[in-house]
Amino acid sequence: MLGSISKLLTSLLLLILLSGQYTWANDTQDIQPIRIAMGNFEPYFIEDSNSGIFTELIQAVFSQMPEYKPKFIFGYSNRRAWYDFKQGNIDAVSNLIDSVKLSACRSDRFFRFRDVVISKASSQFTIRRVSDLAGKKIVTFQGAKGFLGDEFANTVKPENYQEIAEQNWQAKVLYSGNADLSIGDMFTFLYSIKRMKKITAKASDFVFHDLFPPIYSRMGFHDDVLCARFNQALKIIKKSGEYEEIYDNYLRSFDYYKN
Repeated sequence: MLGSISKLLTSLLLLILLSGQYTWANDTQDIQPIRIAMGNFEPYFIEDSNSGIFTELIQAVFSQMPEYKPKFIFGYSNRRAWYDFKQGNIDAVSNLIDSVKLSACRSDRFFRFRDVVISKASSQFTIRRVSDLAGKKIVTFQGAKGFLGDEFANTVKPENYQEIAEQNWQAKVLYSGNADLSIGDMFTFLYSIKRMKKITAKASDFVFHDLFPPIYSRMGFHDDVLCARFNQALKIIKKSGEYEEIYDNYLRSFDYYKN
């Protein structure tokens, strides 16, 4: 009698274990990997640590979508990402700009850039409008004249104006006194001064003047269902405050809030 009960218990235990393994295997199979083309500019995409502002934003959204698992493929230029997306080599593309013609289901506005005017605190400049830029030596990113509007393009003069390819060099140009103002992405500037060698600049050495509206880009997907789920999850993290918290955490890491 005892032997029969023991055999029955052993059989039940084995059945439970097998059932658990089957359920786990099914759950694993149900998770769909999503190959995402990621950019190549820091601090928005940081390949070495699988982090960055945009990376963490995407991770936050997908945390609300357990049926999908993002697979990040770093190092893409925008053009290469759009090409691979067209070829079907990837499932999604990050940082999709509205002006780009690409057959994709586009997410709601997602990635936020913030171009600002930056001066050295010691300069004590007052910058409240575009006309305040007149007569000052400016260093900025390539294509700024076409990007920042007609008023900006008409205000700056060639003898006081320089566009450079690498935005992380703008901080060095400004700090060294070779420009009065730097115009470009705020997070790129803060990240670059943290990484400058032989220069002990800090965020409080500069003043950040808000002159231009924020700019947004999106995610692009082949799958309309995934796109809709992404937008739902994005609303959740915005409502919870997690979206803004990611941006704020990076500002704190750059000592911006110590100003």
